[in-house]
Amino acid sequence: MHVHFQAHASLGPLDVYDSDVAIAVVVLCAAASGLLYGWAPLRPALWLWVLAGALLAFWVLACLWRPVEMPTKHLVSAAKIIEYALLAPSVALLFRRQLDVDRFLAVFVAWAFAAAAYGTLMFLGLVKDPLAQPPGFRPGQREVSFIGHQDLGSFTGAALAIGFAAVALGLHRRLAPVALLGGAVGVILDASAFVYLGVLLAAAAVVVVARHLRTLNVRRLAVIGAVLAVVAGGVLVLRGSDVTNYLGWLGVTKPETKSVESDVQTGSQRTMLLWMGWQMFKDHPVLGIGFERSNFDFGPYLPAMKAKFPHQPPEAYPSRQNPWGVQSFWVELLADTGVVGFVLAVAAFLTGLALALRTAWRRSFTGLVAAGLILVAAGTLNAIGIVAGIPLDAVAWLGLGLAGVAASLAAAGTPPAPV
Repeated sequence: MHVHFQAHASLGPLDVYDSDVAIAVVVLCAAASGLLYGWAPLRPALWLWVLAGALLAFWVLACLWRPVEMPTKHLVSAAKIIEYALLAPSVALLFRRQLDVDRFLAVFVAWAFAAAAYGTLMFLGLVKDPLAQPPGFRPGQREVSFIGHQDLGSFTGAALAIGFAAVALGLHRRLAPVALLGGAVGVILDASAFVYLGVLLAAAAVVVVARHLRTLNVRRLAVIGAVLAVVAGGVLVLRGSDVTNYLGWLGVTKPETKSVESDVQTGSQRTMLLWMGWQMFKDHPVLGIGFERSNFDFGPYLPAMKAKFPHQPPEAYPSRQNPWGVQSFWVELLADTGVVGFVLAVAAFLTGLALALRTAWRRSFTGLVAAGLILVAAGTLNAIGIVAGIPLDAVAWLGLGLAGVAASLAAAGTPPAPV
């Protein structure tokens, strides 16, 4: 849930929300599971934990590139990211049976369906959007539900990936339609092109694995294709003007002057911020400018940015009042942590994806679901920078954790899914 809907308390520089308490309970339960039943489920994904740990440790170090600037805020952000990262080994310790995974996926899909339903009420103008400025009814627009932009899309996109895996393997016939419906509606309402990119990658992985397992008949392929087409159409309808404006800014079509000159958070602004992140990386290629410093250490780049992108509205340029940041996780990784941080992050994601696909290739439904979650998160991360403590973080780490679960179940000799 978005922090707006959660209880909140402050402990010095720390902000504690309901979600932090929930994650703490999960981690404590996982530790108890390890003490009672052993730590063996962690062994099959050892390299994943090593790489993820190295990445997180490097991020903490990257907060200290300029310790004279008092990196307390950045250390708190890194601590919050580590907190969410602990979800990955926690699910590996907690989900020791396929039944445990199935129960988790049922709750995950049910919550995604609820988010899509609430977003639909917002879209119809029946409930207010408390995150809007000012809060109020916003019918017929991109919606946030009770989760938030990008987060709604990644969460429901993950549910959609679960539905694709179930359809392709012919499993969970009661869960699959709920996952497909809730997932499709949620992704449409969030209307993020990068979420849809992640969904496309997840669908491609499902199709390739299902063809290998010879479970993908024409009817199942048609269902997946039809859902993808409907979602693409819905996203395009809600984002059509943005696409037109961006093409106009590129000179492909005639620009709509009003939107390009008065709006921020458009494709043209995103391109400008990506350019800024790339310039930061070129100036600090090995270790980066420092963790999260691209959000405020943009002063040296403003003159060149305004010269290269002169037609942006004043609000589009980063400032102390509007610290827009790079707005792409992967590019911000390069800017903040250089090649070292980028390579560690990509290695961790690819290791988790390889584990997931390797087990899926051997008829693991859990592995196929894990691959879907990882790919949806990887695609969505193109749309947002490094942000701590959001639902998208949970989707990414749960996906990596489920890859570890799939490897553990396979090593324990759990029978593969019937196909």
